[in-house]
Amino acid sequence: MSKEIISASEMERYGYCPLSWWLGRSGVEAEGSEVESGLAKHREIGDSLRTLLFEESRSRETSSTLLAVVGYITLLVLAALFILWRVGTFEGNIVLIVSLVCMLAATYLLYRLLQSTERIDQLRDDYRLGEGDIEAPDGLSDHSPVLKSEKHNLAGRPDYILHEDGARLPVEVKTGRRPQAPFFSHVLQTGAYCLLVEEAGGTPPPGGQLRYGLDSEPHFVAWEPKLRSIVLEKLGEMNDALAGRSEVHRNHNRPGKCRNCSRRQGCPERLDRPPAGGNT
Repeated sequence: MSKEIISASEMERYGYCPLSWWLGRSGVEAEGSEVESGLAKHREIGDSLRTLLFEESRSRETSSTLLAVVGYITLLVLAALFILWRVGTFEGNIVLIVSLVCMLAATYLLYRLLQSTERIDQLRDDYRLGEGDIEAPDGLSDHSPVLKSEKHNLAGRPDYILHEDGARLPVEVKTGRRPQAPFFSHVLQTGAYCLLVEEAGGTPPPGGQLRYGLDSEPHFVAWEPKLRSIVLEKLGEMNDALAGRSEVHRNHNRPGKCRNCSRRQGCPERLDRPPAGGNT
């Protein structure tokens, strides 16, 4: 029997409340308007990122075409000068006219390239992405990172991966408002992506980015020994639960946290649960 793979997004749910994660594993559906709202916002973020990647891909294609056209123009002008010198003005003028047409085409391509570059710069400024290359899991970039760890029974797809100073930084984008400090569950998920990037590339990343919306200042989550130890500890607990070696229970005494849980209606341990025999 094959092992059940744990996803990095599940680690976020486990960090929020182990029982909520277990209920999701057991088939209890998430409920509440915030679930649909979060999914819609995440799709919007994905569309924005795809727009940027499309613009960058089109810009690269336009640059290659423009370079080729400039090369053809150079050859045509040289050919025209040679014909004027050796053959005659009529043939040479024909080649010069063709060269002028190509120059007009090159001017149009340059205009498109400048427009595309301006849009790319604006999007990167809006999303605070810097100048690094981006890997995305939707096939719009040169690489499609689907990260897996057989050793830890873990798999996951960060929203994207930034290349900075030769390092690959996984980025997780959340749709809620930006808190003063990242939530533990979100840090745990980002740490899971760092572990996956480390195993995939053989080199530990300096850390990952946690973002609350694409246009907000990112939190940097350092991939340090303490976080690595916590990630491995939680993975061990989750693997033990999946293997039947341990039980899963609520890990907090915060009624507000229970009220905000999307699986509260199916939870047998929720703190706002009415007493047995009482009114609902």
